[in-house]
Amino acid sequence: MKGLVIGGGVAGLRAALDIANAGFDIYLVERDYSIGGRSAQITKSYPDLTNIKDVLKPLMEEVYNHERITLLTNSEVLGLEGEAGNFKVKIEKKPRYVPDGESCEKCIEVCPVEIPNEFNERLDKRKAIFVPFSYAIPDGCVIDETNCLHFKDGSCSRCKEVCDGINFDQKAETIEIDVGSVVVATGFDPFDPNLRPELAYDKYDGVITSLELERILDEDGPTGGKIIINGKEPKSVVFAHCIGSRDKKVENPYCSRICCMYTAKEAYMLREKLPNAEISACYIDMRAFGKGCEEFYEEVQKKQVLYRRGVAAEVYSNGVNLVLRAEDTLLSEPYESAADMIVLAVGVEPKEGSSELAENLGIKMDEYGFFVEKNMYDPVETEKEGIFLAGCCQGPKDITDSILQGGAAAAKAIGLMGRHSN
Repeated sequence: MKGLVIGGGVAGLRAALDIANAGFDIYLVERDYSIGGRSAQITKSYPDLTNIKDVLKPLMEEVYNHERITLLTNSEVLGLEGEAGNFKVKIEKKPRYVPDGESCEKCIEVCPVEIPNEFNERLDKRKAIFVPFSYAIPDGCVIDETNCLHFKDGSCSRCKEVCDGINFDQKAETIEIDVGSVVVATGFDPFDPNLRPELAYDKYDGVITSLELERILDEDGPTGGKIIINGKEPKSVVFAHCIGSRDKKVENPYCSRICCMYTAKEAYMLREKLPNAEISACYIDMRAFGKGCEEFYEEVQKKQVLYRRGVAAEVYSNGVNLVLRAEDTLLSEPYESAADMIVLAVGVEPKEGSSELAENLGIKMDEYGFFVEKNMYDPVETEKEGIFLAGCCQGPKDITDSILQGGAAAAKAIGLMGRHSN
């Protein structure tokens, strides 16, 4: 009997590996070009400041090289029929147009198209033929047919002219597989700060998101790890917590759980790179979830990071600096913080396409769009027997909790397939 894992982030990777190591064949379906998920965009973990790449890359490689795991990237689940132990799943596998593992610098060089690089949060450019990121798996180039001129109007075939490996004739294919269990681990999307227009995210270059800062902090990122805003290092930085979380106006009244601690981590890393800068944080409540997190928060404060209670209300420019206007929730009075750079700590939202997947699988969602577990005593099971949940698709979680839930979902799937195999 075989199993299916939907989603190639840390929760899905852990689930697939555990099920495969228990002796079951597994299909791992990932919508993006590479496995790794959101974690691949992160520089270091909290509270231990481990380099994410040092941990994530070996996990990705182990999954890719496992003899019992069939990896289907750039693919989506279209439908599911049957019951636990006997599901029939329809999957669309889209073409890459370049053989796996083939990375051609000449192809990239001659491509005339330049578009914002999604992996680097649009802080730099990529070509229509590109490598998703430095340690992407499968490795090598892919062609983005949405932006490729060959597919738009047939006006360009430059990459094929310099590389025989390019195959524009590849077509999407629909495959059907039989599986006994399904683990859903589709992850999350960050909140779009443009839904809070008063924070001027699109208006000022100095207003960035926390995920953009992750890419800036990364030595392999678009700035080589240098903190540059408007051509120079910022002398002052303000973090605004809970952007898109605990906010009824944007219909996200829930806490995203990770924002307080990833902000503390980013402030710590910024202090190392900007020893003389003024760094402060505007927060509603400090929620240091997890082992060692409260101690890490205390350590961050010792690095001369000023924390002040407040709800971020507006960002404007006074002609010299950006200014964050907030309301002090203790004193019930407004205050302003001037800075060269304002970092919006954006919250966690359900992954785009979750409602379609829920319909295809026949599982329920809550009022915010996260998949619903069976009950609090069965947090990885759904009401549909044989379908399990792991990671942020069920609700906001950090990397550690996502991996733990991936392992728990795998254990449930192994047990179910074991019973149905007898």
